[in-house]
Amino acid sequence: MVRKDKWKAKRWYEIVAPEMFGQIKVGETPADDPKKLIGRKVEMLLSDLTNDIKNQNLKLILQICDVNDNVARTKLVGHAVSRDYLRSLVRRRSSKVDTYVNVTTKDGYVVRIKASCFTLKRARRSQAELIRKIAEETINERAKKLEFSKYMQEVILGKLASDIYKSAKKIYPLRRVEVFKSEVLSEGGAALVVEEREKAEAQAG
Repeated sequence: MVRKDKWKAKRWYEIVAPEMFGQIKVGETPADDPKKLIGRKVEMLLSDLTNDIKNQNLKLILQICDVNDNVARTKLVGHAVSRDYLRSLVRRRSSKVDTYVNVTTKDGYVVRIKASCFTLKRARRSQAELIRKIAEETINERAKKLEFSKYMQEVILGKLASDIYKSAKKIYPLRRVEVFKSEVLSEGGAALVVEEREKAEAQAG
């Protein structure tokens, strides 16, 4: 019996970034059936897209959503800043104010946003609560005004963090603000059952 060489049966597909990042090539992947690529996640550093070393601490999470000929197109499903970088921002005798909020963009995408505000000195509890409130309001208001692609550009390129910083520093001096993670929960009303997945993962381990 002659065994088929699985690698010979596979074809290479070019992976391209979403339109918001210029649809440039970000990699290649093999598959014996293009349908098997749909849903596959691809992680890459923002610095690979921008050629700017300052962006090497931010990871983009893409997902293949369409395959045409030998091109696999992707969509953005989230981002994450490296834990080592976040730890480097923590200072003694200062405060780290975290904000977790689910927002809905102008075109109906639901996105979970996680941000941290780092103060120059230790803030009082009341001050931290006000900083958190301002961060939540800023994150929500920008989402209401912008469509998903534009909103995520502001999240990833630092515009949203800058807006939070400008407003929250009036409450207490800040050293830095980082929007360190985002995750798309639904696309224009089409739920991605993130909550069910998280529950299953928690039960499994």
